Amino acid sequence: MLSLESTSARISNLARQVMYFNRFLSLDEMLASIEIVTRDEVLAIAHDFFEPGRLALTVLGNLKVCASPLNCLPDRMRSSGQPLVAFS
Repeated sequence: MLSLESTSARISNLARQVMYFNRFLSLDEMLASIEIVTRDEVLAIAHDFFEPGRLALTVLGNLKVCASPLNCLPDRMRSSGQPLVAFS
């Protein structure tokens, strides 16, 4: 809710509400809509978005710390069975 402190942020938020919902939402309505989201709903969406087969990885920086950029991946991504391709 801190993002609603500046005038430009408030006006931008109100415009977005009109475009998406065709009305203004009160702060209480926004908070209530956030509070009703369950842990299982968040996990289901995260599972869809962060499926290993749909992820892309960009490594930027000193790659000398890894023998291969693929070695820098978390174990769960390396063992997902998905094909991994690295370009240097």
